[in-house]
Amino acid sequence: MPTGSEIIRSLPAVRDRQEAIQEMNRSEIIFPNGNRAILVAPPRGTTAVEILRVLDIPRPQALILMFGGASGQDESLTPLLLQLCSRGIARLAADMEALIMDGGTQSGVMAVIGQGVAARGRHSLLLGVAPAGKVTYPGGLAVTAGEDRVPLDPNHSHFVLVESQEWGDETSTLYSLAQSLAEGINAVTILVNGGPIAKEEVLESVRHNWPIVVIEGTGRLADEIARLTRSKGAPIEDPVVAEIIADGDIHLFPLKDPVDNLERLLSQLLDADPIPKLAR
Repeated sequence: MPTGSEIIRSLPAVRDRQEAIQEMNRSEIIFPNGNRAILVAPPRGTTAVEILRVLDIPRPQALILMFGGASGQDESLTPLLLQLCSRGIARLAADMEALIMDGGTQSGVMAVIGQGVAARGRHSLLLGVAPAGKVTYPGGLAVTAGEDRVPLDPNHSHFVLVESQEWGDETSTLYSLAQSLAEGINAVTILVNGGPIAKEEVLESVRHNWPIVVIEGTGRLADEIARLTRSKGAPIEDPVVAEIIADGDIHLFPLKDPVDNLERLLSQLLDADPIPKLAR
């Protein structure tokens, strides 16, 4: 049992912790398109439970994680991707009361899913998690010369900005939030295109035993995983990709297949009885 002096010495740390959490008050972003989004910028060490309490997101009935390249995406594929995101993913998410999570920026698949949700009347919650030092938004800090920042997507409903200046540092927070949100419900990961950061994100989903839907024909990581999945047994030098192929519950969906087929696949994966699983 701690002594009285030990308790007294610990009180400043407790007060500092409480003050840090209190400072994590929600703020609102008003985008030029009229969309209003909730933003939370938690201090380092804040738990997922504490962040979710401040976000005050309604308990979802399913969870959809969307990952992919913010660059290197073939622009000619955007019309097909928009159909998949609007008629396939956003419509399903609204019907199932699912929460969609991604990187939150106005680039690549994140911008497309934002457009898809907006086209459906914004009936789905869309939570983006990004490093604070890499993004801009209305009312945020001005960008100085030489800074490499990208705008937050104007069609998301919620954002969590982690204390970081580097892409990829948000992954651990994103998955902590996802794991808390996914308790007792099903989660699925959708991969479109993708690079090194998406590879680590997909690996995390594999280790959480969440199924991966790979949109084949979108390039880079998605097509690499599709190729290796179809030729299972071939040697793989990359240890991360090797683990994804060996342990992942991978479902390939060709980009040019009917949208209804994607909606049906996602419905099957998210409608299954949720089985509690521990991350490996």
